[in-house]
Amino acid sequence: MMHFRKVNLHNFLFSIFVGGILLFSCKNAQKKEVADSTGSLAGNHAVEVTMENQVFHIEQENLLPIKQTFTKDSILFLFRADENPFQLNLNLTNTNILDDQKAEYKVPDVNSGNIKVDLNFFNADRDASRINKRVVFKKGTIKIKKLTENNLEMTFTGEGSGMTERGGNFPISGQINVSY
Repeated sequence: MMHFRKVNLHNFLFSIFVGGILLFSCKNAQKKEVADSTGSLAGNHAVEVTMENQVFHIEQENLLPIKQTFTKDSILFLFRADENPFQLNLNLTNTNILDDQKAEYKVPDVNSGNIKVDLNFFNADRDASRINKRVVFKKGTIKIKKLTENNLEMTFTGEGSGMTERGGNFPISGQINVSY
């Protein structure tokens, strides 16, 4: 009888160990899949963002008039489409990008002191409080390949979370290729 309990205890502990390894492996595979999912834009996507194990698209032909502001060194974009719960906001201030038309930013480093680069997303379908439906890109790299008054090409990869969520960052990656 004693031997039977010992075998069951070993089987139980082994099962927990294997289950833990499988759970850990699945989470790592999901993170890698999200990070690797942004290759090139397929179809007519102007905006593609991968976060929280979902891929969001905004099609070029469905873009509402792009709210943009180009002033001396303040560039503000809002990309959205009718009946699409997803929006992307990009704000660049005091970055001197207009001269070079391309740049690479490391967030949060570039934002030490004044915020120069703000990338955030709104997902109306996100299962969160209203304020946390806005997701903030908090850490990572933003590469603007081309920025003119008629075109924006950029990629980004990093982490973020809801506006007031602390410590629960998740992978975010994506790209934009928009003509406006």
